[in-house]
Amino acid sequence: MAGLQLSGLTSGLDTDSVIQQLMAVDRAPETRLQLKESAASARQSTLNDVATRLRNLLSAAKDLGSVDTWTESQTLDVSDSTKLNATRLSGAATGGHDINVQTLARSEQRSYTFEQGAATLDLGNSTKVNIGADDDGAAVATKINAASVSPFYAVFVKDPLGNAADDRLVLTRKDTGFFDQTATDALTVTGTTWTGTEQLKDGVNAKFTVDGGPVQSSKSNVVRSAIPGLQLTLKATGTTSVTVGAPAPDNSAVKGKIQAFVDQYNSTVDFIRTELTEKRVPNVKTDADARKGPLFADTQLTGLLSQLRSIMSDKTGVGGTVKSLADLGVTTGTGSGGAASADAIAGKLTLDATKLTDALDTNRLDVKAFLTDTTKGISAKITKLLDPVAKTTSGLMDVRAKQAGDEASGYEDQIAQMEDRLTQKADRLRAQFTAMEQALAQSQSQGSWLASQLG
Repeated sequence: MAGLQLSGLTSGLDTDSVIQQLMAVDRAPETRLQLKESAASARQSTLNDVATRLRNLLSAAKDLGSVDTWTESQTLDVSDSTKLNATRLSGAATGGHDINVQTLARSEQRSYTFEQGAATLDLGNSTKVNIGADDDGAAVATKINAASVSPFYAVFVKDPLGNAADDRLVLTRKDTGFFDQTATDALTVTGTTWTGTEQLKDGVNAKFTVDGGPVQSSKSNVVRSAIPGLQLTLKATGTTSVTVGAPAPDNSAVKGKIQAFVDQYNSTVDFIRTELTEKRVPNVKTDADARKGPLFADTQLTGLLSQLRSIMSDKTGVGGTVKSLADLGVTTGTGSGGAASADAIAGKLTLDATKLTDALDTNRLDVKAFLTDTTKGISAKITKLLDPVAKTTSGLMDVRAKQAGDEASGYEDQIAQMEDRLTQKADRLRAQFTAMEQALAQSQSQGSWLASQLG
């Protein structure tokens, strides 16, 4: 019988155990490949983590030289935020403005007494919706909302008293403001009696004045043309004052970017140093051990940390009063009594907020030049160092991670091929032992028959 296995029924041998022991010897190379695959996967994962941290550090360094970081700010005060909100889009003229909102923009709304029946809705914008004879009001509303570039939202409103004759299909134009009822803008219904039951509420434009000037009109309640450099969001009628302060340096933004850089630098250095010092396990036996120390003493990362530390202590600035990060209060710090702390030895940074504030208050332009100069500035130096290393896909870390991934995939392919061969060999051994048991059983049967005949 195909697939029949006799595990020692005749011989008394534990053939399954024998086969497992024989296969264990042959599986030794597969086990070694599995450990190599684990090591390569761990290296790929760790390199990806390093790349992510370096990209974050690169981004933080670029922020130090970003125009946005150094843009002067203006205060913006709104007397009644329940009536109006204001947002600065760019530089705005200093001073106060009185905004008097006379009407808010509203959307056009159309409602119809709904009756089932086949129809075609022309929503404008070349959008048409075909309604089936059996579609109920909810289904029609769903079709309208699902139509591409439909200019309307649709809801089906059932009469609260349960009178189906008073159920209505309500369409609200997505854009606020008044629309001329032209062939392009208007909603057209054909093939039904809906048109005769239409109730139309035209859209309304917002109307307002600025500092008692002429009445201005806007289809939207979000207005950018009222005051140059400001976006106004109209919320209620009435008069609201908007006051724009004088342009002034935003030192808090600069401090925040420098602190973010220091934090990201320390996080990156700490992670890389941890990976560089985790040793590999000799004579690996387990998967956990195989994954340890994938970047132990990695020469490229060791060199990268050395270069970063060199930039942090570089005193070849762009001139002026700020010649190094230490002049901004960014140093490796010291322990009590002047002894170097463990973090200082590791190259991690500390920030003296008081010293940074003083530098920005007294020498802001020198601080800006030191950080933002396109050739000698700290931002430019770190970008030049990290960009070829951390760049997505083509950066050194991503290239190395891909190589490790390809190596792991190669091991996986070898393991799969070896597993196929081992499975076939195990099947052959089971077949051989089964045949042996069958032959032995047959021999014993013949011996018993012969003995009985001789007796």
